[in-house]
Amino acid sequence: MTAIYHITHIDNLSGIIEAGGLWCDAECSTRAIQPVEIAYADLKGRRSRTQVPTLGGVLADYVPFYFANRSPMLGAIHTGRVAGYAGGQESVVYLVSSVELIAQTTATWCFTDGHAVERLTRYYQNLADLTELDWGLINSWKWRDTLDDPDRMRRKQAEFLVRQFAPWGWVESLATINPGVAKRVVAMLQKAAPEMRKQVAIQPRWYYDGDR
Repeated sequence: MTAIYHITHIDNLSGIIEAGGLWCDAECSTRAIQPVEIAYADLKGRRSRTQVPTLGGVLADYVPFYFANRSPMLGAIHTGRVAGYAGGQESVVYLVSSVELIAQTTATWCFTDGHAVERLTRYYQNLADLTELDWGLINSWKWRDTLDDPDRMRRKQAEFLVRQFAPWGWVESLATINPGVAKRVVAMLQKAAPEMRKQVAIQPRWYYDGDR
């Protein structure tokens, strides 16, 4: 199975469960949902203007997942480079799904070979094209651009995009940085209906420890 990851602040988790899944940014705005934001505001703006080829709409109409854990975005969160957010990475929770699971549904989806807002990035709708992604880089935690390869960060941030809504049923598990956060997540899940509960893993290596 090809894992994909959506990261969110732990304070958003109860609302996501109550909503039955993840709404895209455009729908969050329409529905007056105000989550704790852990992304760059200017990047959100770019996503609201960037068209999605073939499928239509803009990136803000899609729920984004990364193919990589320990992403550059999480690195920015860890080092305090996201204006308006100072909570660090400890409060960030992974929602883990898989490409194959979503592809079996009637959802509208596509994926990219790099960060979706960048002009060089290509979009795909056939799982056979997963070979076009740079899996060596996606699976590596050394993703900084270099003089020899100034495109590494873009390719590292390949995305899987789902139109409008990603149901909670697609979340196969959750992951946190340490047992303390996992305990908080488990407590939230225990308040939900039995069918909404998920396995919670502790995955410290999916987070940064100063060796960026």
